[in-house]
Amino acid sequence: MEEYVQGFVSTSLVKTVLAPLERYKLIRQTQDILTLSSKEKMTNFYQFVKKTISNEGVKGLFRSNLTAIYMWIPQVYAQHVFYQNIKQVTYDKDILSMGLCATLCGITTSIFSYPLDTIRVRQATEIQIPGQKRMYIGFEETRFNIKLENGFFKGLYSGFTIGCIQTLLFAYGIVGLNQLLEGMTPYNQQLAYLGSYALIYPIDSVRRRLQVKSILFQQEASKKQNLWEKLKFNMKEWNFSWGYGGFLAHNIRGITMLIILEQVNFESLFKETQNQLNQALKY
Repeated sequence: MEEYVQGFVSTSLVKTVLAPLERYKLIRQTQDILTLSSKEKMTNFYQFVKKTISNEGVKGLFRSNLTAIYMWIPQVYAQHVFYQNIKQVTYDKDILSMGLCATLCGITTSIFSYPLDTIRVRQATEIQIPGQKRMYIGFEETRFNIKLENGFFKGLYSGFTIGCIQTLLFAYGIVGLNQLLEGMTPYNQQLAYLGSYALIYPIDSVRRRLQVKSILFQQEASKKQNLWEKLKFNMKEWNFSWGYGGFLAHNIRGITMLIILEQVNFESLFKETQNQLNQALKY
């Protein structure tokens, strides 16, 4: 279990450093269906940093990061509990069984962590507009408002089915590309991850939009009087021109995380911190 604790601590630290990129990505994926004016929308990372610091302060860049760390706890624990059991039943060396093992592990883990992910996305995508009160401030208040708007399962598990499809495609994409690139490059695993995520990124954007579809959006849709107006309103949500919004930021964040985690020996830092604490407890 110690290796999972080390992984949790090291990954949480790196994710915190790179949290502004994650929030920017989520905003880019969802801002077209939010009630924002053209001045409030963001088209690049510089705009995001400038507007966020101006309206929310530096801490706004890291909004939702604490919830992301909370979400990481059940993810790590669920993987630890379920992975070995799932692997014993499904895992073999062929692509079909490897992909099935990864898919089942991902979906099982999501069952426990998905509500926290929805809370995180709602917090991250709620842009502070001067003069307007926020709905998603603290963890409990966000959970309560989502439950009040949409109900527990419909609200907190919104987009879960699409997330399962995304997990399936992502798992088989990684396994397939990894085997295809094996022997061609020492970075086959990293390239397989990036290539597979590029494939399913538009699906991820759809899922994020379902997670943030608030009661304001539903009320606006209900005002449309005829079928054509309703169709045009909903087509705005499913227009694939936004499908890769924030994709570059996601890749920069992912590559940077890999570089930091590979270059910095977090295991030795973890053990050294543990030794220092043990020494301090003796006095």
